[in-house]
Amino acid sequence: MSYMEIYPGINPFGQYKKTWVWDDLKDTDSNTPYSHQTEYVNSLISYAFSDSIISTSILSSWKPEKSALNTFTIERSLRSLQSYLGFEFPHPDEVVQYILSHPGLYDIVLDTCYSTKEVFGHNSQISLELYHDPEIHDEYLTIFVRQNEYEPDIIEKIDAICQEFERSLVGEQGYLLVNTDFQPPVV
Repeated sequence: MSYMEIYPGINPFGQYKKTWVWDDLKDTDSNTPYSHQTEYVNSLISYAFSDSIISTSILSSWKPEKSALNTFTIERSLRSLQSYLGFEFPHPDEVVQYILSHPGLYDIVLDTCYSTKEVFGHNSQISLELYHDPEIHDEYLTIFVRQNEYEPDIIEKIDAICQEFERSLVGEQGYLLVNTDFQPPVV
């Protein structure tokens, strides 16, 4: 079951409009189903910017432009998300450089990592990597799902995740794929 099926209409990283929009995540009741995502988002932003520079009221409506993306911002976001979700990130420099070259993928990658972990996190290793296709000399970001014992419906689940983000890829440079290589988890 995907995040969107659990919490319909709520996207943990805002609506994808080439900027992050956090306003729709505001909640006042800490018992709401997505309050932990709101707290996490606020901690990510607060961690990147000290309170002496940006006030809390400004953080609640922060909407960075894609031009503000840099190596530090991308790597910190991915490492924070990695720590929060527990996915693998074996070659961060390659992934960061790819996202810098294709900044429209930034929000899509963050959201898709989250969705993939929600669907497969209980018994799978999730790994964000830059795949180098040796046959056609192409490269693209791939979120690999690896399991010790592969579920019979793994491809259907992967397809459902892909359907969630594929519309966002239209008009973007670069590509993101969720896939499995049917290998055991890397230790």
